[in-house]
Amino acid sequence: MLHSGQQVQGEIMLRNSEVVIIRANNGMRYQYPMSEVSAITMDENETELQTEKGDNVSRKQSAVSLRLQAMGGVLYVPDMGWGGYAGADLMVGANVMDGKRMFVGGEVGYRAKIVSDKTYSFIPLQAVVSSILTDQRHSPTVGINIGYGISTNKKVQGGICAGAELGWHYVVNENTSIVVGLNVEWQQAKADVVETVLNPSTQEEVYYINHKGVNFVSFGAKVAILF
Repeated sequence: MLHSGQQVQGEIMLRNSEVVIIRANNGMRYQYPMSEVSAITMDENETELQTEKGDNVSRKQSAVSLRLQAMGGVLYVPDMGWGGYAGADLMVGANVMDGKRMFVGGEVGYRAKIVSDKTYSFIPLQAVVSSILTDQRHSPTVGINIGYGISTNKKVQGGICAGAELGWHYVVNENTSIVVGLNVEWQQAKADVVETVLNPSTQEEVYYINHKGVNFVSFGAKVAILF
């Protein structure tokens, strides 16, 4: 609303301390000095992302959000050693609180973990909470997840899984943004582990297979697309 009493409805394309640019419902763009503006109100389903330098994109934050992400990195398993992993996730949830910058939802994915020349596969079903820390086009983001990883290997029993991430959020346009960052994950399981004992009579190592609890700890990078 302007000091004159006129109301202008539309999408905020740019707003800083000096000027606001609005794309009206008819498609035309209007520029108003902030000295002429008495109040700015926004639809409850939208939040404004802006910068002071004009490199601005206003992204519509809807109530429901869809996210796709891929990841990969190194893996460490006690009693097995080092390896590698790769994975992908689909997340669906809601943008809530603090300008709808906090995401709360669920995740289903796939993880392939390779160690000791063997591949262990899991389907994680997890709850996810993440937050974009500022309302700028570029912003740090943090997140955590916890759930259960279902093993696809017949001889491996799945278990609790959890993780945390630290990344950087970048708005591409009003409907899409991306996140790149680092993440760490933990997957509990029971699997066959080759162990050795020393035969006291022969002083030779004897190999045997023990079905025991193991912990898969992953460190890697990720990239996500947010819709």
